[in-house]
Amino acid sequence: MEAEVRGFKEFMQKMSDAEKTTLRLEVDKLRRAEAEWLQVSIRMLDHVYALHLGASRSGQPNLIAQLNNFQNACREVARRVGLTPFAASPAEPFDAQRHQLLEGQELPKNGGTVAETLATGYTFQGRLLRPALVRLNNGNGNETGAALQERTDKTTDL
Repeated sequence: MEAEVRGFKEFMQKMSDAEKTTLRLEVDKLRRAEAEWLQVSIRMLDHVYALHLGASRSGQPNLIAQLNNFQNACREVARRVGLTPFAASPAEPFDAQRHQLLEGQELPKNGGTVAETLATGYTFQGRLLRPALVRLNNGNGNETGAALQERTDKTTDL
């Protein structure tokens, strides 16, 4: 009888270990799928933001209003599952935790303020996924020369 009980306990332990291993694999698959879903969603929201920026720079009020509504609708859908895009406000102080600079742009000694948001940042269920990509003002509250030239070039291309 004792041998049978021991054998049954060993069998149950093996089954429990196998079930735990299977559940770990399923959790890993779900985490990978979630990461892929987040990447796809962020890319789509980035494209929507780029459309919104283009509309804003066009100066056409009807187009701006339509794309603003479209962007808000897309962001609301993303918020329902915990993905929240955020943009820095112009003249907002630079925060290294929430903002990222363009390559080659150095942070001014006084911290600097944001001139514009080039790409939105994202949080997922309260956790920062990506900081917002920003361009800074120079120390006088104006855009740096390179930033101003780049903005002028983009505006003339439209």
